[in-house]
Amino acid sequence: MFQVLEVLGLSLPLALGIAAAPWAIFALMILLLTPRATANAYAFMLGWYMGLLIVGILIMSSPGLMTDTGEPSRLMGWIRLGMAAVFLIFSLLLIRKIPRNKEQKNVPGWIEKVDAFGFSQASITGFLLSTLNFKNSSMVVVAAAFIARQGLGFWQEILSLLVFCLIASIGILIPFIIFLLFKSDAERIFGNIKIWILKNRVLILLVILLVFGAISLYKGIEILQQS
Repeated sequence: MFQVLEVLGLSLPLALGIAAAPWAIFALMILLLTPRATANAYAFMLGWYMGLLIVGILIMSSPGLMTDTGEPSRLMGWIRLGMAAVFLIFSLLLIRKIPRNKEQKNVPGWIEKVDAFGFSQASITGFLLSTLNFKNSSMVVVAAAFIARQGLGFWQEILSLLVFCLIASIGILIPFIIFLLFKSDAERIFGNIKIWILKNRVLILLVILLVFGAISLYKGIEILQQS
């Protein structure tokens, strides 16, 4: 168990990077204000969690990312460099989108349709937000590969991945907990949170991309030098 906790501690920054998912949080808050709030929220969170878990399992069972000694292969090094390039390029593009007056009112078209979603649409949306978002899926890739090379037993690896995905879901769990505890004030609270997200989401994403872009660049170079 100590090994599992140690692995989770080292992978915590990646989990928190995934948890900082502005549009996923935004979408869940909208679902929590619909007539079938609880069912839709459970569907969305289940889809999100299963998306992270499936990506993680696929990576942990993929050949070629680790050498026979359990160290990252050159392929993993090139993957880390590719991720670093994408993260840093996106960062440069985002710098131009930081609102000068701290206002960011534009939302994607699909967000405006979330309040009409049912159980299946909510679950699919959660799944797609966790798997098709490059930031989220790439961090799961790194975390799963990291867990796979720690020399854990099979069930310890699975437990580590399950808990990692749970920590990575904290961002969407917080609105749900707020809804359960303060249902009568949920609309007002969510309204304030949504305003904050719209104002700061670009800056949040920029910081995450810069930090993990730099980390991926360093790790990619390190792996290629050692392999």
